[in-house]
Amino acid sequence: MKLRYQINLIALALTCSCLIGACKKSILNEVPEDFYSPDNLKDAATFQTATNTLYADLRNFTMGNTSSLGFWMRDYLRIGTDVAFAGVKSRPFQLVDFSLFNPQHEAVSYYWNTAYQGMVPRANLIIKRANLPQAIWANQAEKNSIIAQARFFRAYAYNTLVGVYGDVPLITEEIQKPRYDFTRTPIAVVLDTIRRDLEFASQWLPKDPDAISSAGLDGRLTSAAADHLLTDVYLHLNMPDSAISSATRIIASGKYNLMTTLFGDANPRGRDVYSNLFWEDNPNRRKGNRESILVLQFKNNVSGGAPSVGHHGLSRSWGPSYFNLIAPNGKKGMVLQDSLMRPSAFVRPTNYYFYNIWGAANGNDMRNSVLNIKRDWYYNDPANTEYFGKKVDMKDPRLIDTIEFLYPQIRKVEGIITSIGQSTMPDKDWALFRLSETYLYRAEAYLQKGDLASAAKDINVVRARVNALPVKPADVTIEYILDERARELIIEEPRRLTLNRLGLWYERTLKYALFDVTKQTVKPFHKYFPIPQSAIDANSGAVLKQNPGY
Repeated sequence: MKLRYQINLIALALTCSCLIGACKKSILNEVPEDFYSPDNLKDAATFQTATNTLYADLRNFTMGNTSSLGFWMRDYLRIGTDVAFAGVKSRPFQLVDFSLFNPQHEAVSYYWNTAYQGMVPRANLIIKRANLPQAIWANQAEKNSIIAQARFFRAYAYNTLVGVYGDVPLITEEIQKPRYDFTRTPIAVVLDTIRRDLEFASQWLPKDPDAISSAGLDGRLTSAAADHLLTDVYLHLNMPDSAISSATRIIASGKYNLMTTLFGDANPRGRDVYSNLFWEDNPNRRKGNRESILVLQFKNNVSGGAPSVGHHGLSRSWGPSYFNLIAPNGKKGMVLQDSLMRPSAFVRPTNYYFYNIWGAANGNDMRNSVLNIKRDWYYNDPANTEYFGKKVDMKDPRLIDTIEFLYPQIRKVEGIITSIGQSTMPDKDWALFRLSETYLYRAEAYLQKGDLASAAKDINVVRARVNALPVKPADVTIEYILDERARELIIEEPRRLTLNRLGLWYERTLKYALFDVTKQTVKPFHKYFPIPQSAIDANSGAVLKQNPGY
């Protein structure tokens, strides 16, 4: 039974956590006192059922849900950066005009509320109740495996929070009574807590991904998932030796490798070893994928199988609204077509991504092939007989819009849809962590130490798989690693978190912005989101300080 279906079986009252925001003043209040009696969680089976809800929380936190305008909230960690901006021109408030970014913005409350109303309190509850004397455990390892899962999810939530807001309230205990006196904890303290959570998770989570997959539990945490995130945290803490060690535990384990041959299900429109990683259920180990470390599980339009909107909407967000294109003769040029998906230009990658990073050294890079980036478009409206079947000239000055209506399309979001009229989103699983990123993390750690030869060696493992020329040690810089991360991890990477960890968000967003209004309005303080005004107003017992500039 796949984990996404197990989530549906949760009969406990975990969904009552919505009461946190709906029935109490403080946005940071955790769980009502009678949320659980200790008897409700009594053994490994009931604790695992409760813990499964955190898997749904992680999926929703990283991949859903949508705003009132249908925009996927996850992409606020990708737009307004060097790699992407909002593509719908009528929405400058979506991190295009930064003068419109304020403590009431829809993105500001999303990550705050989702973490403090979901993953954090639920994880704290499980950790606390697992240590009560009423809990029955076969042995210490059984108990620690439950706590390890909860501590991973708490660490993931806090790692996102510090990347989005900077200093945040650190809550590691179950709160059973209303509180209105929260204050912000310095990033360094929060990161150290994250580090300790992940070190515990690394020790006690399962080591064998094959056993998990054989049990039908694709999507379940392993020690490698903890080590992968831990490597990121060590880099943030400027602990390169520890980062090298945690990354090496994964790379040298013999359990994971970059996929260099085809496996799993085939895209009928063609595939290579890179594009094949993302097709339908191919991210999963049961399909033969030994590169994925943590895979989010989806089942569209099934209760509990996806975020509340019913799907993850990747193909909806990451592509042009080509069906609105007007041909040079003034008539409609394109219509909806199954094989082209049904994108809406919510996210428009920058010219830095589409053009700058694919220079001569990357001329043969598989990730820039027609199987991975669609650059050529053809008029497909048969009613427009003058242009039907002809290639669209992207440089034709008569084309009125190459920001929203037509631009290259990243194809890793593609999948099978029933029909344009009935199912506009592929039903596909999504890798949250992949081994290629582990190599790039370790390369960054080597760079921190000044070991350029080892950094280049790790980068070239990733580049060799896609037939790209190797980088020379002398050419390895943090800018080069960021370029390589963009080439390898576009869409997958929450880019804002990476850039904030490195202190480069403002510099690179200003340099590669698509719009003049962005360059005119973006300021260094915009690297962090403001603290939601609703949280500040509700916190009547102490001052919850706002971030500078807001």
